Amino acid sequence: MAESTKIEWTDTTWNVVTGCTEVSPGCDNCYAKTFAERWRGTAGHHFENGFDITLRPERLALPLKWRKPRRVFVNSMSDLFHKDIPDEFIARVFATMSLTPQHTYQILTKRHGRMRALLGNPEFEKQVDYELLHFPPFADPKLIRRSWPLPKPGWPLPNVWLGVSVEDQKRADLRIPALVDTPAAVRFLSCEPLLGPVDLTEWMPSISPMPAEQAPATWAEWTWPDWVPAKVRTQVEEFWTEYWGRSPRHWISDMHQQGAPPFGARLTMGDGFGHKPDQVVGRYVHCWNNIGRLVLDDDPDREFAYTSFGTRDRARARGIDWVIAGGESGHGARAMHPDWARSLRDQTTAAAVPFFLKQWGEWGPAPFIVRVCDPDVGWQGTEEELATAKADSEARGATHVHTGNWLEKDGERTYWLHEIGHKPWSLERCALPEGTAAIRRWGKKRAGRELDGRTWDETPKAVRS
Repeated sequence: MAESTKIEWTDTTWNVVTGCTEVSPGCDNCYAKTFAERWRGTAGHHFENGFDITLRPERLALPLKWRKPRRVFVNSMSDLFHKDIPDEFIARVFATMSLTPQHTYQILTKRHGRMRALLGNPEFEKQVDYELLHFPPFADPKLIRRSWPLPKPGWPLPNVWLGVSVEDQKRADLRIPALVDTPAAVRFLSCEPLLGPVDLTEWMPSISPMPAEQAPATWAEWTWPDWVPAKVRTQVEEFWTEYWGRSPRHWISDMHQQGAPPFGARLTMGDGFGHKPDQVVGRYVHCWNNIGRLVLDDDPDREFAYTSFGTRDRARARGIDWVIAGGESGHGARAMHPDWARSLRDQTTAAAVPFFLKQWGEWGPAPFIVRVCDPDVGWQGTEEELATAKADSEARGATHVHTGNWLEKDGERTYWLHEIGHKPWSLERCALPEGTAAIRRWGKKRAGRELDGRTWDETPKAVRS
């Protein structure tokens, strides 16, 4: 039986372990802990032990019974790489995933160090092979409908996505390098609850040096970086020449249309266009279509190589394949500044990385001012009508703003809300301080999921080898 879920970016949860311990500020209002601890001490209840680490071996073979493909969030009520979960048990989880390639498994962790150490160790792969051969449920013909022995579909498993939680910049700097260093078909970030602004450009570089709309209209106004050789500059400019009605803007637009590797990224790509060409290392410059140049690092005989790119080259050029963002919900929820979510959306768009806004959470954007009348004219109706208009204005207006200010202690930044004294309909309420945004405690359902007039439900495809 599948475990249903309301989590927007998955179809099913598979909790082979329940329970966890707190490791960072993102854990402070953990929904799983709050739920599980309600039942601590209730004899016979599934969470009789509250949120203590509890292995659930009886659930290991569940996905073998699911024939219809689905996205499976592994351990929504725990962390698979918690120190108290044995390597042997984790190997059995991976063995199950290898036997069910029709499903896509999503593993999210805050234990980045153990994830990297375990999955990067060839001995762990051997342990998965051992469990495939020796764990009894994997020999049950009612569950396994293929010939024996069962082949394992390569490593890393192509149907397993690995992610880390990133609630702020400190956790980004700490966890993302380990994720990028771990073999995975897809690497993703869950920036939820988002507790501060996060810059991901180190691991998710922009495809182009600037947005097309900001680029100059002629090559005479364009400035090349010093590292781009003169001959490469000439080749690009001659193809995108004004003579043919082209410009730097068209060149940059083509980068995004083709899904080119990031401009200036240091990559290993093919040297030339033949079958299985030799690989060389250099900085990428887009030319046209799927053709580019690699400016070589240390070749004494030439400055650049001709190259072309495909889907896998694009994936290798970045460390992150998917970004999920969301605000906190529930009692004591901390607010997500709209600009933090907007910044992640803009960064992913520039890097052609899918973006998924899961929720605003308890707090969401709201208008700062909802006037009941023209300030120059004044109210023209009755007192009863004015009272109604004020109530309607306050229902739709903001009562708080996120100041963007913080307190810092032991390297941790804590953001807070500042309440504005003037009501949303007050003629004294004129403008917000710079860097702040009007928000309101709507509740998760009313706050919704829209950012700038639309929902963001983008998801990746597994392309990394």
